[in-house]
Amino acid sequence: MSIPQWNLSELVASTDPQRLKDELEAMVDDSGKFADRYRGRIASLDAAGLREMLERKDELALRYEGVEEYCSLLFTADMTDPVANELNSAYMRAGTEAGKAMATVGIELGQLLMARPELINDPALADYRHYLERRARAAPHLLSEAEEKVIMTKDQNGIQVMSRLQSKWLSTRSFEVEIAGEKRSLGIGEVYAYMHDPERETRRAVYESIGSTLKRDELLWSDILRTIVADHAAMFKLRGYGSPLEPTLLANDVSAGAVDALMEVVQGNVDLCQRYFGLKARLLGLERLGSWDLRAPLPSTPDRRYSWQETKDLVLSTYRDFDGQLGEWAGDMFERGRIDAQVRRGKRTGAFCSTWTAGRSAFILQSYNGRLNDVNTLAHEMGHAVHAYLYTRAQNYSNCHVSLCVAECGSLMGELLLADRLKGEASSREERQDILVKILDGFTLSVFQEGFRFIFEASLYEQQENGVELDGKRISELWRAAQDRVYGDAVQWLDDSEWDWARFPHHYFAGTRFYNYPYTFAQLFVFSLYRMYKEQGPEFVPAFKELLSAGSSRSAAELAAGLGMDIESPSFWRKGMEQARAFMEELESTMEDQ
Repeated sequence: MSIPQWNLSELVASTDPQRLKDELEAMVDDSGKFADRYRGRIASLDAAGLREMLERKDELALRYEGVEEYCSLLFTADMTDPVANELNSAYMRAGTEAGKAMATVGIELGQLLMARPELINDPALADYRHYLERRARAAPHLLSEAEEKVIMTKDQNGIQVMSRLQSKWLSTRSFEVEIAGEKRSLGIGEVYAYMHDPERETRRAVYESIGSTLKRDELLWSDILRTIVADHAAMFKLRGYGSPLEPTLLANDVSAGAVDALMEVVQGNVDLCQRYFGLKARLLGLERLGSWDLRAPLPSTPDRRYSWQETKDLVLSTYRDFDGQLGEWAGDMFERGRIDAQVRRGKRTGAFCSTWTAGRSAFILQSYNGRLNDVNTLAHEMGHAVHAYLYTRAQNYSNCHVSLCVAECGSLMGELLLADRLKGEASSREERQDILVKILDGFTLSVFQEGFRFIFEASLYEQQENGVELDGKRISELWRAAQDRVYGDAVQWLDDSEWDWARFPHHYFAGTRFYNYPYTFAQLFVFSLYRMYKEQGPEFVPAFKELLSAGSSRSAAELAAGLGMDIESPSFWRKGMEQARAFMEELESTMEDQ
């Protein structure tokens, strides 16, 4: 069975580039007509009139969602394709113009909610209650219509361009690596596969190539990042936020108290991370892990390659055994050509799942190299997909914008379910060790690596505020300092490893700052949920599906409260750490007679 490439044609009536651009222009035109219809009228709307406006706005967004999705996904699949670049640019321009046309709607809606907050709880608007609560919280930070339009134009020709440049530049770099005595030139997607290679020298050669290649372009990476940081620093002040973090708290629908409690627990448990690195070093026969060993497979693990059919069967059976409906939807993703797993130069790095709300479905992109890590990645992204199948069926469009903190719940549970299956099928101590190492590798990545990235990003804004020039050297020093606060001396670093910040697109996403802490949030949140699942068994599944079905209609705090949990209490986050320690103890028990 060949590795699939997705079929995007279902998103649009025609894939002809000119017709797609015409449709994007129609989107801009219809957005202007919608805004003109309501301009100056929103302040006088009653609950019924406001509901009608919101329903019309949802319908407008769904009408053009397919063409926007098509142009965006086509570009991520091959950033070197001229047609994909042309359509993505047209999509970005049209999105900006449509957003500028709709700016007055958002501003007037915010003014209405500040003037008449009682509307939020009107029964006629029950389906939009939380959406309106979020709009009301954002309202004080909105500027005038003219100013909002200028900002959108500025972003289109500024930070959005910078973000795309980082991705395009990285996706087209060649990394020169010697593997088994043969010199090879690899793209970034191919390089990632060798980060998990069983041969230590191969892993080291790959990491050295990454570091040296990134360092050569340090001026580019640092200039892009400095531009994005400076832009955000200016904008949060202009909009009257109290800190660089506040806008993302609003976007992710969480409180500062929840993030403070989360990071308190992360920094208070760095011993767990360092202890695990010590255990893994023992299993690898090393005195200390090198940075190139952090994702290394165990030496007793066979260098097994999974065919695409094997991976498909494994992922499907994992979801089917948890819940028949989720398993059916996972199968739909395969059958409808919604997965692009081929390795290609020019393809966006990493993996993601993009929701198609109108189709009540999703699309998955990854670069599949046949290793267990790739199986795990597919199980992760499939969790996002079945999450999308649930909330797009239960919610209106306005409630389908899931915050990053909640968005990882389905995916991380998928990883743990896969690990459960693999542990259950393991026939030896070595296989169980390998699976537990995969779990704990993922945990330390999401909790502690993402944790130090949060510290790193916060330090960028602190330095920028103090007038420090954020050149490549200074950024690298901040990266290493953040690592040391979490990893201590448990890891040996290669000379150029401090340039690793440059390859993560998360630091460069336009308009999305502090992208990393939601991964930490979700990992500990899901470890707590997993603990409940192991205690309750099948009775847990309906409550978990209800959580996923909520989409963005409830905050993370409300979802947790429904399960009897308080996310502003450090004790809640410690439950996730307790589950991680349980996995650690399980791993240690397999090593007692070694």
